[in-house]
Amino acid sequence: MKPALVATDLDGTFLGAGSEPHPGNIAAAKAIAAAGIPLVIATGRPRRWLRQIHALRELNPLVIASNGASVGPLCSDHPDVIHPIPADSILDFAAALPAELEPSFAVEFAVEWGREESYPPPPNNDEAEYIEDIGTLVERGDVLKLLARTRHLDTNDWARVTLDAAGSDLTCTFSWFDLQGTVEVSAMGVSKGSALAEVLETLGIDPADVAAFGDMPNDLEMLRLVGSPFVMAGSHASMFEHGFTAIGHHHEGAVGEQLRSYLA
Repeated sequence: MKPALVATDLDGTFLGAGSEPHPGNIAAAKAIAAAGIPLVIATGRPRRWLRQIHALRELNPLVIASNGASVGPLCSDHPDVIHPIPADSILDFAAALPAELEPSFAVEFAVEWGREESYPPPPNNDEAEYIEDIGTLVERGDVLKLLARTRHLDTNDWARVTLDAAGSDLTCTFSWFDLQGTVEVSAMGVSKGSALAEVLETLGIDPADVAAFGDMPNDLEMLRLVGSPFVMAGSHASMFEHGFTAIGHHHEGAVGEQLRSYLA
């Protein structure tokens, strides 16, 4: 049965090897849009890191970015909806982390971003507009996503530490694994799932009629929401514990294959 809407993660899911566009997935996305099935991109990336889906600009899909903290059309310069993190919650969280783990921080605003001196710059030459301590960064505007990093624990172990520090005030997740762990922190209750639920309510679409694709813990709430959840063959091990349907690898265009099956 054709879904009423399709939502997909990008890295490790819709994008191919090296996080570059997969031609089969791009073509399938255009085909389902032509068949009247809306497409929603749901990513942990900030809006400025969407070059890889510029081929979809003619469709202008809705983009849930920064793990649900930002929602708006792909072609817009600014999101229509944001869900910022209270500054006090960020500072309390930072103070609660064990100092011996030497945490460092970066923050995503709606358009710009900032980092502490000790937080490494990204490999894509997207240097931060602000390099300051976390106390100064949170005063610059609404923070949509906080990134907390340590060089002493891998992602899985660091995630457990940050969950304890976050308590009931914040949402912690991660979208990639590394021996030097990084977690992504949002306002309490904010996730790809919560943002998609708001979108579906606005459109009058039942989540049971939606298909969604993901591969990492930051996709979990979105996959739990929908009636047809799919995980990639290369997903984080924890994603296979929930009964989601497993499909092929992202670099093989497995999302596109599933989308084309709806049009057969």
